[in-house]
Amino acid sequence: MDHEDRAHVRAQERALRDIGRRHLGAGDAERWAALLRPGVRLAVADEEWDAAELPTAARLGGLPRLPEGTDWPSGPDGAPLSFVAAVDCAALPADALDLGLPAEDSLAFFASVHRARGRVLRVPAGAACGVRPAPPGAEVFPAVRLVARPEFTAPFPDHPRVREAFGLHTPQDFYDHPVNDQSFLDELAEYGHRFEHRVGGYAVAPGTAEYQVLGADAAVTDPSAATARDILRAREWVLLAQFHHESAAGMPGRPGDGAPAGRRRGALVWLIREEDLARGDFGAAVLVPRW
Repeated sequence: MDHEDRAHVRAQERALRDIGRRHLGAGDAERWAALLRPGVRLAVADEEWDAAELPTAARLGGLPRLPEGTDWPSGPDGAPLSFVAAVDCAALPADALDLGLPAEDSLAFFASVHRARGRVLRVPAGAACGVRPAPPGAEVFPAVRLVARPEFTAPFPDHPRVREAFGLHTPQDFYDHPVNDQSFLDELAEYGHRFEHRVGGYAVAPGTAEYQVLGADAAVTDPSAATARDILRAREWVLLAQFHHESAAGMPGRPGDGAPAGRRRGALVWLIREEDLARGDFGAAVLVPRW
């Protein structure tokens, strides 16, 4: 990160810590500060004044570059998934993440939004790759160049890491705690953008995706009803990447584009267990569409 980026991240971190100091007791304010995480916002290049000086960190849409011999990903029903984005890990700002992504490789994201299916492919640096035409049935979206902006992120109060850190294991505990006070939530909302492209940090999609990956028989649709066991299982997952989604215009969409009222908006959220991330097993990432 350059000096300007470091100053921006430090200012964000101080502001998020100060929210905890103003609204929580001393002990809880420290617990809150320990939950904050770095992330990278992926901004549309033509919305950044100095984008011409920044490397391309990711591309939305278009056609993917895949290693020779790699099959185009498909869902369990055999239908081809659509290419969503590719992230160049080498072009992300140094020291801007705590994920431990491969330093030189790329990650390619594929999805079927309506069936909630997704795949992540790791593309090794130096592999013989070529642009792969999309098979019949796979949508091809307009190509959009993205640049990387480091940031500091905070979780929503219903996130499993918040619930565990503050011992909020019952709905009553959850609703009675100061992290659910409207004044705390209002200040926190000033630092969260619900619809954006992001790598690492915390998901900014509506709702809490981490509870939805516990399995069809255990998924928690109401985070306040999560049990202590649900919370422990859900906190194993971290955000790998999130991409803004416009259902009316297809994917990808552009955050903050002045969409008319009523247009359905959301995010494609890829989560991965920390143990799978440590092994570099990106095929274990799970897609959770959020609206």
